[in-house]
Amino acid sequence: MSEQTSPSSLLDKTAEQFRYFATKFYADRAPLYVNLALRVAEDPELLRLAASAQEKAALPNLFFAAVHLLLLSGEHHQLTAFYPSLNNSTRHYDYVYPYFRSFVLEHPEEIHEIMMTHSVQTNEVGRCAVLVPAFEFVAAETKRQALTMIEIGSSAGLTLLWDHYHYRYGNGLECGDPNSPVKIECSLHGDMRPPIPKQLPKVASRTGIDLSPIDVNDAASVQWLRALVWPDNQKRTKQLEHAIGLAQQAPPSIITGNALDLLPSIIEKVPEKASSLCIYHSFTLTLARKETQEKLHSLLTNASKKRDIFSVSIEWDADSEIPLLGLAKFGRGVKTETVLARCQSHGEWLEWLEHSA
Repeated sequence: MSEQTSPSSLLDKTAEQFRYFATKFYADRAPLYVNLALRVAEDPELLRLAASAQEKAALPNLFFAAVHLLLLSGEHHQLTAFYPSLNNSTRHYDYVYPYFRSFVLEHPEEIHEIMMTHSVQTNEVGRCAVLVPAFEFVAAETKRQALTMIEIGSSAGLTLLWDHYHYRYGNGLECGDPNSPVKIECSLHGDMRPPIPKQLPKVASRTGIDLSPIDVNDAASVQWLRALVWPDNQKRTKQLEHAIGLAQQAPPSIITGNALDLLPSIIEKVPEKASSLCIYHSFTLTLARKETQEKLHSLLTNASKKRDIFSVSIEWDADSEIPLLGLAKFGRGVKTETVLARCQSHGEWLEWLEHSA
């Protein structure tokens, strides 16, 4: 067995993933998972269980969500006292780890099975508050044509319904449906005001693409969405419930498959003059291989020889400590790209950048 695939190097790699998530993804926003991730990183027995799903993306999120799913499903254990999603009177997180470790070691087969049969998927409607100014930017660039929306990695399609929500950005800036049950708040940082529209851009059609879409009318699938929300983020949980309710009333069209395979034919069917084509994704490519990103770039470049294509993204660039909102325009086989804003990963704040105003 080579050094790259040795058990010790695999555990070291897995431990580093948990430390990375503790300091970059969970920091200041998920104190329970920060505590647990740092302790798991020092625990070979739990690392071995987590590493059994080493090929899965966002492994720490997947591992913690598997535990959360079992607790939400009714497994009785003292650990529930530390989960705000299950107990409003939580104990201090400094004491949680022995209970967490005990629970995991009592359910290793169930946790492994969940990790192998589930994936971490986008379910954060708060990110729509970051996407809206970008969509408005595209609408302004295209003389306010209706937008044909195609989302890559749409999961349950909750972010496909962005124009069904109400947004409040502070300082009296609001947009969207004031009667929507989904009310999203996003604070503004910096001196620049993003293009918050008085009326949201019109949507001609919306289509999602996902390797394994989630059916919002399937109870088990909805429970997995709940498990993916960090237990101490109750505001996100409430937003999720309201968004699921809207999606159940009018589920968007989501096609199962790989976007690299499906996009060419989907783009080909979009009428060229009736609407503007906007493809978007949030944290779908952050953990994707460079080869996948290059293939998508090549695909959109080739497709743009026949029509203009706009691509909006929220991704965590390797060189940035903060997620970036990007806009790329593909036209006549040429790509022009702009970083529109910095943002918080769940859409809690947005900093519009001066050069993109």
